[in-house]
Amino acid sequence: MKSMIKDWGPKPFRTVDAWSLDRGFAGFVKENWSLYAAQGNAITVVKENKRLKGDLKLWNRDVFGNIEMAKKSILQELEALDCQDCSGSLLESERLQRLDLVSRLKETDKKLESLLCQKARASWFKYGDSCTKYYHSSLRWRSLKNEVKGVEVGGIWCEEPCTVCAEAKKLFENIFKATRDFGIRLEAVELKSLSHEDNLSLVAEFSEKEVRDAVWQCEGSKNPGPDGFNFNFIK
Repeated sequence: MKSMIKDWGPKPFRTVDAWSLDRGFAGFVKENWSLYAAQGNAITVVKENKRLKGDLKLWNRDVFGNIEMAKKSILQELEALDCQDCSGSLLESERLQRLDLVSRLKETDKKLESLLCQKARASWFKYGDSCTKYYHSSLRWRSLKNEVKGVEVGGIWCEEPCTVCAEAKKLFENIFKATRDFGIRLEAVELKSLSHEDNLSLVAEFSEKEVRDAVWQCEGSKNPGPDGFNFNFIK
């Protein structure tokens, strides 16, 4: 067996649905967004999104933290208080502390299940299924399926990150490069055309209600663009 740590570069930003379950998350986003003073210009919004991503990364690391470690810490504190209670030495303030820990444990469990659901991307997921063998098998299978361990270059298998990234870039450049003109002309072909009224409706500006309705009809875990903000975050 071999264990090697490979540097695949920075990880892409992705919003975590479990963030919305944190009590201070919505206030944090609103406060920071108001400080950016976005004017609605497309270029300005892109810049503000980049600033927000940086702030969310710091918030995730310093405030939200590791959910599994937080749950383990809460369970250890509860165990210590339960031992004191069994010996009859639990103070009233410590009983209140235990109630607060139980409440925090429930919130942490919800965050953990939400995180597992998003990782599995399973439409059949319902809260409570995270304890089943099938659920964790699906989560593991998806992780292995999406993993790119290496590529074959000139008949030789290569697992070096630089080579894999270069080959992936070359592949997509070949897929999306401009094609040559095949000389097809449509001058003599009669095509159906839209009426003037239909054309005006297509080029008219979108109303705020139309945009909101379209966004709210989208599946929450999907990302509308490459910036990493999914529809759950936008909603």
